[in-house]
Amino acid sequence: MCGIAGIWGQPTRHRLGAMADSLRHRGPDDEGFFEGPNGAVGLAHRRLSIIDLEGGRQPISNEDGSITTVFNGAIYNYRELRAELIKSGHRFKTQTDTEVIVHLYEEHGVEFTTKIRGMFAIAIWDDLQRQLVVTRDRAGKKPLYYSESGDEFLFASQVCGIRAAATRSLDLDPQAVADYLTWCCVPAPGTIYQNVCAVEPAQTLIIRDRRIVSKTTYWRQPLQPKTHLPQREAVEQIDELLRESVRLRLRADVPVGAFLSGGIDSGLIVALATEALSRKLVTITIGFQDGAFDEREMARSVANRYDTDHHEILVRPDVAADLPLIAQAYDQPFADSSAVPSYYAARAARPFTKVILNGDGGDELFAGYRRYIAALFAGLFHWADGPMAQAGWRTLGNLMPAPRGFRTDYAFFHRWIRGMGLNPVERYMAWSVDALSKTELQNLLRSSNSVMKCGEIEQSDRLARATLAHLADCGPVDRMMGTDFATVLPNDFLVKMDIASMASGLEARSPFLDHELIEAVSGYPDRLKIRGRETKPLLRELARRYLPEAVIRAPKRGFEVPLTKWLRGDLQALTQDVLLARKGLLADLFERSALERLVNAQDRLEPARWSRRVWLLLMLGLWDGSVRK
Repeated sequence: MCGIAGIWGQPTRHRLGAMADSLRHRGPDDEGFFEGPNGAVGLAHRRLSIIDLEGGRQPISNEDGSITTVFNGAIYNYRELRAELIKSGHRFKTQTDTEVIVHLYEEHGVEFTTKIRGMFAIAIWDDLQRQLVVTRDRAGKKPLYYSESGDEFLFASQVCGIRAAATRSLDLDPQAVADYLTWCCVPAPGTIYQNVCAVEPAQTLIIRDRRIVSKTTYWRQPLQPKTHLPQREAVEQIDELLRESVRLRLRADVPVGAFLSGGIDSGLIVALATEALSRKLVTITIGFQDGAFDEREMARSVANRYDTDHHEILVRPDVAADLPLIAQAYDQPFADSSAVPSYYAARAARPFTKVILNGDGGDELFAGYRRYIAALFAGLFHWADGPMAQAGWRTLGNLMPAPRGFRTDYAFFHRWIRGMGLNPVERYMAWSVDALSKTELQNLLRSSNSVMKCGEIEQSDRLARATLAHLADCGPVDRMMGTDFATVLPNDFLVKMDIASMASGLEARSPFLDHELIEAVSGYPDRLKIRGRETKPLLRELARRYLPEAVIRAPKRGFEVPLTKWLRGDLQALTQDVLLARKGLLADLFERSALERLVNAQDRLEPARWSRRVWLLLMLGLWDGSVRK
């Protein structure tokens, strides 16, 4: 795991060094630089040493130095690829997975990504063709950003790397602010700044003469056609593929550990990793004093079954002090509240290991969220989905009292009714993200503001609209899951874990996001992924081979925090200071009276919706404060 950066233009050592310094947290072990023969291209690298600790320094070149790469991530099938390349006549000087990249590119050109099984953000300088190739992995585990402006092309693992080398100030993008307020993050390909973009998952860019000449997508989640397997055969296939995925992700020259919550996903990863290792697996569980958010007992039962080297860390968060640091680490506005426990979990794990396995992707691949049940029920009511029927649903929703809890049956039913009163795109947003609606955003914006005017802002649900249209031939569950996979997963959940882990110099690996497993499971029909009101039936069936029954039956909790309690208690003063400040981004963008109404709306809105909206603005204000320092 590393941080990469580069400049095609004027890559002075000072500017490359500034980029590398901004990414030091991603690679605290080493740094390296490459300057092209004519001095116009420069690459920078910060290294977290995982494979070939002595010989794997980057940048790395091929035999004659014509191909040079910097790489962030892990190629899990590098040993098999290396053996094939040696048979084809390529010569290696290291044992690292990075060197495989330059020889794969020599052998297959820009199609080399299709051979890789892993997570990656890669930049390759091809001196013979005078081109730069940048690319990301299929699911979007590893981030990569670029700026194409003036007479230069810049790229970096995080936006802070671009900012460190920019020769002019980066201007805020009003569209990105609106997108953030809709999605709780800034979805790719946008970023919070104008003229800075994100490489999208499974995308390859070719740059010549400092300009992008080609953008291609080399992989998409294959939701069609369907494979009609009996459940028993599907479970056997999952067992085999997940076992292989875990085994490959144990490849490292440093110890590998695992996050262990009280859920099925992490429990299965721990079970399969333990069986594949000849030593004890390090497992990490964090707990909170609030019993509603503490899963240590469930995690302990799995750790005891597999005799892991288990570490429980009780977190007593000083959230008012830590929250500005977390906002700063994300270097773009980011409002997923589970970033807080993720930050603490990574910090707790780092003293015990450099590499950690996690369960990311399990919910999106195996239907772990209740909104997938909601989508299934909505499909049963497709006859009541026109404008008149939606008006009826809205009337019913307005008559129902707001739920006071979040995971109760009534809260689920209330949210389902609310979604049924919306069109399909708005329904997806309400069930999946539930941040600010277009009307709520309009109520916040200052009508006289010259930076952000509603009439000049595109609808922020356009990404969901395009994805849902692409999935029009799929069933209701697949449409919801496929849209999550293309939007929320790469833009929110994977960003969350990448930043949280990298802030502590920790490499996070996700066996559920192996593309061979994704391709197999994506082809299963809806009936295998959802069974009545039961989420993840396939994983639950598999888990019966490996996990205690109490873990299998336990209701989903998610990586949650007592958000409403924090905002009414420990964070109340910070919230007032940030949201109602007389200066800063929030004061520039929003009507103060509207902010006051939102802060004071806790008795009118259901607690979960109120806290989500206040948190959204609080994290935007804290991010603004971090970049103004």
